[in-house]
Amino acid sequence: MSGPRALIVIASQTQGLLLKLMLEEQGIEASCVETVEPAVAELARRPFDLLMVEADGEAARTLTELRRRCPAPAMLLGSAERAAEAGAPADVQWVDPADSQSVVQQAMALLDRRNAPPTVSDILQRARILVVDDSATYREFLRAELEEDGCHVVAARNADEAVAALEDGGLDCVILDLVMPGTSGTQLCERFDRFRRRRGLFFQIVILTSQEGDDRLTASLTAGADDFVGKSQPMDILKIRLMALLRRKYMVEDHLARLSPPMPSA
Repeated sequence: MSGPRALIVIASQTQGLLLKLMLEEQGIEASCVETVEPAVAELARRPFDLLMVEADGEAARTLTELRRRCPAPAMLLGSAERAAEAGAPADVQWVDPADSQSVVQQAMALLDRRNAPPTVSDILQRARILVVDDSATYREFLRAELEEDGCHVVAARNADEAVAALEDGGLDCVILDLVMPGTSGTQLCERFDRFRRRRGLFFQIVILTSQEGDDRLTASLTAGADDFVGKSQPMDILKIRLMALLRRKYMVEDHLARLSPPMPSA
């Protein structure tokens, strides 16, 4: 089966099997597990397009663990009262698992939305961004702006801190000031570009600067930057250009993940 994939986390094997069969009748490949640990293992083997989690006392932790690894839409299996007790996030819909037909209809509706163009917020909520700027004021300004849209932001004040953050891995984009103490932004950009090529990484590099001349633009792009944005531009322009870069990055990564064969079970 090569259709969309749903991961069901529910304690009742009987109810889980029923949902799995009904989803597969609609062309949705489904995997059913009872707890968060095997669910995490499933996500390590292959990507999923929908997360379905039972609204029990562990639902909040389960959702947090799964959504940290998978940006797919999620739904809670439980009554409104159970969903509220579980501390469900506002963006997670719930449906009573006793009404299997409604569960399947809701799952199909969520999967259909995957084909809608992603919004700036959709993309940025998935992003892990490194901000490199020697100005503490501007670093915190950028952090606040990006975190408002759901980004996970790491901040660095110099080249050494930035390289250490990149060594930890998992970053999607670096926003780099062109004027840095002890090194130029273009030199640091070249260093980052060599780093990602050696490691086979796919993070994007964006130069953000108050020096907005054509010569600076040419030097930055030649040094390996993927985009160049002036600090005089409205913040919405930076966010839209980040969205465009990250959208392409995620499309490539998601496509490669689907092409990768599942890892054999232990």
